[in-house]
Amino acid sequence: MKRMGFILAGAIALATPAVAADPAPAEIVTSLYRIYAGPKGDYASGSLDDPKVVAFFTKSLRAAMTAMYARSKKIDEPILDFDPVTDSQDPRVERLSIAPAGDGVAAATFYSGEEKHVVRYVFKRESGAWRIDDVSGGEGDGKWDLREIIKPGAK
Repeated sequence: MKRMGFILAGAIALATPAVAADPAPAEIVTSLYRIYAGPKGDYASGSLDDPKVVAFFTKSLRAAMTAMYARSKKIDEPILDFDPVTDSQDPRVERLSIAPAGDGVAAATFYSGEEKHVVRYVFKRESGAWRIDDVSGGEGDGKWDLREIIKPGAK
C-alpha cells in the first residue's frame, strides 16, 4: 500500500506543470532593450512612457516619473532631457551586453560609435517579482541617476 502511495505521488508530481521562475534582473533588462530596439533594431521607437517599458518599473518609480512629467509640462520644458536606457538624445546602441552586477542589479554595456556606455539598473522585489527602481550611468562629470534627476526640486 505504501508503495502505491509513492507511485501515485510520483505520478502527480510529474503531471504537475513546473512553475516558471520569475525573470532575473538581467533577463528583464534584456527584454527592455528588445522593446527599445523595435522591429527595425534601430532603437528609435523606445520610450520610457511606453506601457511595455513602464510595466518593468516599481510603483514608486512610476509615480515619480508621472510627477516629473506633470512638473515638466507645467514649466514647459523637459526635466529629463535624454533617454536613460540609451544614455543619449540620439539613440545608437551597438555591441550590447547585459550582465548581473550584484544582488538586484543588472548592467547594460554598449557603444555609440567608439563611446562606451554602462547603464545600471537597480531592482526591488514588488508583488513577488523584480521591478526596476532606479537607473544610473555615466562616469565623472557625466554621471547621472534617474531618481536624482526626476525628484522634485532637481531642476
